[in-house]
Amino acid sequence: MKGRFDLSAYDSATQLLMHLVVLLACLVASALICFGLVAVSAPFVLLQWIGFFTLAKFVYFVVAYALFGGSFIDPLEQMYEDRRNRR
Repeated sequence: MKGRFDLSAYDSATQLLMHLVVLLACLVASALICFGLVAVSAPFVLLQWIGFFTLAKFVYFVVAYALFGGSFIDPLEQMYEDRRNRR
């Protein structure tokens, strides 16, 4: 899938940084949804945290694929391959 922004011109570290910014934005949005809108009792706190991370991860992958055409795993793999090929 072709993303809205073409990251192939950037080095792997810059690509990773862009993905981390999107991931942090998704974590903040997910925290507002999971913790800010509904006050629940203590037994549901664990479920809130599980829902928070699940929602953040899902939203991140949707947004990252729409914006960049990939996820943070792609630049990490590229950095690993570059380092491995230098040896």
